[in-house]
Amino acid sequence: MKPKRVWPAIATSLTILALTGCGQPAPTAAHSAAPLSPTVSPTSASPAQSTASPSYGPNSTSASQAPNESGASCVTHAAKGSCGPYRYAAITGSGGSSTYVLNDMWAANKGTAQALSVWNPGHWSVVANARPVGYTGVQTYPDAQQIYTRSDNSPDPLSGFGSILSSFTENMNATGATSAEAAYDIWLGQSSSTNYADEVMVWNDTVHRGTCGGATVKAHASFGGSHGVSRRRWTLCEYAGKELIWYLANDNERSGTVNLLAMLTWLETHGYLPAGSGLNQIDYGFEICSTRGPETFTVSRFAINST
Repeated sequence: MKPKRVWPAIATSLTILALTGCGQPAPTAAHSAAPLSPTVSPTSASPAQSTASPSYGPNSTSASQAPNESGASCVTHAAKGSCGPYRYAAITGSGGSSTYVLNDMWAANKGTAQALSVWNPGHWSVVANARPVGYTGVQTYPDAQQIYTRSDNSPDPLSGFGSILSSFTENMNATGATSAEAAYDIWLGQSSSTNYADEVMVWNDTVHRGTCGGATVKAHASFGGSHGVSRRRWTLCEYAGKELIWYLANDNERSGTVNLLAMLTWLETHGYLPAGSGLNQIDYGFEICSTRGPETFTVSRFAINST
């Protein structure tokens, strides 16, 4: 629920960060200007992929690409730490230039610390000590990121997809002091001049968040029932007339599959997204507001299957 904030993940990509607040927005002093859009290869290129021996590129100077004691192939404590790019078969279109895992400490308070360990984009963890206890603004959004912006710098049109299904398994190891959610952060536009103009979040698991973190409830809709997706009733919320949030009320899922294309096209059909919208980016991770000391957030399975 805050203005967009970005920084270069590598020389050919820009990181778009989570905005939604955990109750109260973080101080405006942490905000920055609207993002530029990355220039990447189109997802339709369908390059050869492999889950073994991920391909790494330039990275944050404080991130290590060598395996550590736990077997992670990339570890970073840096606020802007980035692991990747990866070639990862479980994400359609991941060809070694558009898939990353990011530490994303984009609005961290003094005293907040976070360490990201990555085995691959579907298996990673973060140890976060988000201070102070009880803070209600989003401080970090560690996430796996797939970029869809095409080589001509335009978003990949939703109309060109037959399906976008995404699976996850996560654990926040929550305590009574945890304030966080596991969530998708999806960025869309209609052309190269409107890249990243629209943001849609999908919250599958929340801890001490209330309904949509205090955003305005707008509608309800059910999705699922086919393609291995359990049918669930979702609440649609809107924050400040800009950010849309699908919220799984009273039915948190720590492991499951969502039909992202159905949720996005519903928004387009019902006028919440502009006609002709296309994908710039799909992220999945944790919006973290506060913890009671170090807390381990894990993603043990993440995939995007699109046609």
